[in-house]
Amino acid sequence: MKTLVIPDTYVSEELWRKAFKETLGDLYSKLELRFLTLEPKFQAEYKRIKEFGGDPLKVAAEVKDSEILVVQFAPVSEEAVQAGKNLKLIACSRSTPVNVDVEAATEAGIPVIKAPGRNADSVADFTMGILLAEVRHIARAFEAVRAGALSTAESRWRKSIPELNGKIMGIIGVGYIGRKLAARAKGFGLRLLGFDPYVSKEKMLEIGVEKVDLETLLKESDFVSLNVRLTAETTKMLGKKELELMKKTAILVNTSRGDAIDEEALYDALKNNRIAGAALDVFTKEPITEDPENKFIKMDNVTLTPHMAGVSDDMMYRGSCIIAEDIGRFLKGEKMENVLNPNALASK
Repeated sequence: MKTLVIPDTYVSEELWRKAFKETLGDLYSKLELRFLTLEPKFQAEYKRIKEFGGDPLKVAAEVKDSEILVVQFAPVSEEAVQAGKNLKLIACSRSTPVNVDVEAATEAGIPVIKAPGRNADSVADFTMGILLAEVRHIARAFEAVRAGALSTAESRWRKSIPELNGKIMGIIGVGYIGRKLAARAKGFGLRLLGFDPYVSKEKMLEIGVEKVDLETLLKESDFVSLNVRLTAETTKMLGKKELELMKKTAILVNTSRGDAIDEEALYDALKNNRIAGAALDVFTKEPITEDPENKFIKMDNVTLTPHMAGVSDDMMYRGSCIIAEDIGRFLKGEKMENVLNPNALASK
């Protein structure tokens, strides 16, 4: 089956071949693989796709007679879907394939498969790391040491340096990542509260999390971690009203999406010491390195990283294998497990 695979900076041609060979076994010979290299320039948005690397029109021009299209960060636009007259399957090794025009694929009757939970361990690890960096001033201390001005820098930091043991962590979004985070947080002696309308009280208790409403979580937590997918329901779910419910000593962590928080409200809360600090890996405008107007960059009570929580060597290979497993089911005519748009199958 003619298969176009688009490697990127993180998942190379070699890694894709390894995942296919080790996962598919004898089925590997059924794939007629062709690899396309793109200029990996990041783009925030193009029509209905987001957060991708490469030229959408280049992909559209190269789809040609491909039957399967495999990507990670490469763009799969409406033009690519329409150009792929023989496309039978689009595979994207991301938990949320925002770089794929799923609506166009559904209209064309093409199923899109994804790799749910592929980065859950990576993000959970990173969330604990960036929380510790903010709570214990680790990043600020490192920069001060390098600058040879530790005593001067310390005068600008908040004076509270709490331990984690015995404190309360509130987890907003108890899905793949939230559950992994809970397991790690328990090792630090944290009591866990969780808010997620789609996870039952019983399921949360199984992983040691007490289910509460959002207001209770915000009022009682010493540390709040936002681990949600960006939907209409979660866009700016934490605004001025919600931030004012938090303790003045609380730390907010966001490793999900920048738009899940009202950034202006968060900036005001940090500037006016309504909350003690924040650890942010995601922002409304990315990449943050190309946003000189970002107000958080100059603040002393914020730890910032450039949307890297989900990145790890293990995660990249894991996502590729999840995709390869579903491609194997597709080749055998079996039901695929991770179809994002089941309506596309129903239309066939």
